[in-house]
Amino acid sequence: MSIPSHNHARQQQLEDAFLAFNQVSEQLTDSYQQLQNRVEQLSLELAETRTDRLRQLAEKERLANRLSHLLEVMPAAVVVLNGEHSIQEFNPAAARMLHGIQLGASWPEFYQRTFSKKNSGDLCLKSGAWITLSECALSPEPGKIILLLDVTERRELQEYLNRQERLNSLGNMAAQLAHQIRTPLTSALLDSAHLAREDLPTARRQQFSSRLRTRLCHIERQIKDMLAFAGGDQGVLVPIAVAPLIMSLEQMLEPLIKARGAKFELIDQTVGELTIQGNQDRLLGALINLASNALVHGGAQVRLQIELKCTLDGLLEIQISDNGAGIPEDIKEKIFDPFFTTSSDGTGLGLAVVQSVILAHEGSISVVPTQLGGASFKITLPLCQEGRREETVPGYVQKQPGVYEIRSRNLS
Repeated sequence: MSIPSHNHARQQQLEDAFLAFNQVSEQLTDSYQQLQNRVEQLSLELAETRTDRLRQLAEKERLANRLSHLLEVMPAAVVVLNGEHSIQEFNPAAARMLHGIQLGASWPEFYQRTFSKKNSGDLCLKSGAWITLSECALSPEPGKIILLLDVTERRELQEYLNRQERLNSLGNMAAQLAHQIRTPLTSALLDSAHLAREDLPTARRQQFSSRLRTRLCHIERQIKDMLAFAGGDQGVLVPIAVAPLIMSLEQMLEPLIKARGAKFELIDQTVGELTIQGNQDRLLGALINLASNALVHGGAQVRLQIELKCTLDGLLEIQISDNGAGIPEDIKEKIFDPFFTTSSDGTGLGLAVVQSVILAHEGSISVVPTQLGGASFKITLPLCQEGRREETVPGYVQKQPGVYEIRSRNLS
């Protein structure tokens, strides 16, 4: 009885094992199927990613090819520098424009050899061509791209247009000058005819002689002012120290200040020894013209004030003010026009000459408000940066930090 029972238990174990085997087999089959599906899905995704990647690479290659052709045909010169400022790449326009440029060469050294001078923001090659230069960093990688444009033709065209405009202006000036001279010249001819009379009394002869001299001086002054206005070239421009320039202005004005009993004030807010590039005689003449006008037209007890200061963008400001009647609003826009004057004996060229001198020194002049209540002219001139030194200037005494005054300012 025990043997059949044992066989039955063994058979039951075999059936249970077979059932477990079938379950595991089914699980393995399902897992394999899921794995196979996942592999197929990943294969599709990989294929799509590879296709997109190939498409992007092809697009980048087409873009690089277009940029390469663009660099080949563009007229502007392009130079690529690495982090050590060595020439890494350049296009054919750069090879034509910059003779002797080589890969691997130092750009700062090549720059010193190739460019001779700088004027109004443009660079001049030693070959005579004028170039504008701009640069951009190759962020995030080190290095930079330099773009150079040949603006020689543009400058020549601008100079030609400037000459034509100046010729037109000179033509108009000649006509206006002829009109201005005709009246005093006619009076001078009449006075000279009277002087030719043998029966003319001595007193009348002296009167006609004085009038003739006055008319001739007026004509001479008009011609002198016109020549100064027409002479756009300011001659040789050299560094000019600002302090001696202002001291010379004071010395020239001192007799007129004392003669009129005027009060003179100099407010100098500059620090250190400043220099500007220009023609000292022309600049001094322009400043004297403005200051003299203030003293002459300022009326009784005129107060003349000259203020100096430096701007953050490297400009020297000279403001000349008075406490006179000021400039009427309706003529402020005309005062710099040639031959415009409100004085019966004026030439109308004084302020036009001043403006011409200031503009020739790459400066500007304008009428500005003043607390004194009269007329005020502000002149701005570019400073020579290499000439600025933070130190005390001989002849100056410091009043407070950042404010200086000339010792000999009390001229009245």
